Amino acid sequence: MTTTTHLTVADLASLAFTKWASEGEAEGDEMFEQHREEFLASARGRAHSVLGEEAAAQLDWQYTGTLDLPAGTEQATASLGEGRTEYLQYRVVDSDEVTFVLVQPCNSCGHDQINELRDLTHLGGLLETAADLAQAVQGGGDRG
Repeated sequence: MTTTTHLTVADLASLAFTKWASEGEAEGDEMFEQHREEFLASARGRAHSVLGEEAAAQLDWQYTGTLDLPAGTEQATASLGEGRTEYLQYRVVDSDEVTFVLVQPCNSCGHDQINELRDLTHLGGLLETAADLAQAVQGGGDRG
C-alpha cells in the first residue's frame, strides 16, 4: 500500500526557499573562489614585475581573507622560505591603493618593520641589513 504525502503551500514554499538558498550559497562560494584566484594572480603578477620571474615563481601566495583587516582591504602573503619569519605582503585597499612590501616581524619589540619593495636587489639589501643587525644585537660581530 502506497501512502501519498500532500505538501501544504507552506511546505512547498519552504522547500523552494531552501533550494534557492543552497544554490545561492554554492554560487556565492564559486564567485568567492574565482575572486580569490584573481586576487592571487594579481599578487603573482606584482611579484613577477618587482622581483623577476625566477624569484616570483618560488613564492607560494596565500589569500589571508578580510576578517582581521580594515574594511575595504584585501591581502595575500608569501613566505620567503622555510624557517624565515619575513614575508611578502600584497595588499589592496578600496580597490585602488596597492602595496607590495616586505614585512619583518620583530620578536623583541613586537612591531613589524615594513618596507615597500623596488626590486630583487632592494629586497636582498633589506634582508642583509636585518641579518647584520640581528648578529650585532647578539654580539656576533662581522658577518663578512
